[in-house]
Amino acid sequence: MRKRFLSALMMTLLLLPGCGGREARMEKAFGSLRSAVTAATSITFRASMTADRGDTAEQYVLGAACDGQKTEIEILSPALLAGVKASARRGETDLAYEGVILGAGPLDKEGTTPVSAIPVMLDALASAYVELLWRDGDFLAARLYVGESSVLTVWLDKDTMTPQAAEIAADGRTVVTMLISDWQLR
Repeated sequence: MRKRFLSALMMTLLLLPGCGGREARMEKAFGSLRSAVTAATSITFRASMTADRGDTAEQYVLGAACDGQKTEIEILSPALLAGVKASARRGETDLAYEGVILGAGPLDKEGTTPVSAIPVMLDALASAYVELLWRDGDFLAARLYVGESSVLTVWLDKDTMTPQAAEIAADGRTVVTMLISDWQLR
């Protein structure tokens, strides 16, 4: 009995360095993405987004371009809103369409809106506290704190570290889900 216990213990101890090595590789890979996002002079991508207001859900396709100082967002779909553009700087978001400025109502008490979700994600990738990193199939997933009661979870291609999907949850409820495509860093 004692030999079996010692054998099982030794096998467990032999496997532990592999787990630590995997965690270190995930942290290094995420750190590389974080450095690339921080150093980028241009980030562009498209986001197919669902904004959940609790009793209703809204669907959007947004195009985003960030130059490090501001993020320009254009609604590509639905057709009724196509062409509406937003300019977001840290803490400020304005929507403009042919000279008219519109408000963007919050989805949660943190003030997250469909438009602000994009700069929230970019800021989180650059500097938010990482709560957890894990492998999820072919993806590296990261959970990041983005507010007092909000977290962003992002799924990255494990080979290229390109964001593929993200969601923002506030008070345990998912308020924004994004599928990300055409990600370009320069």
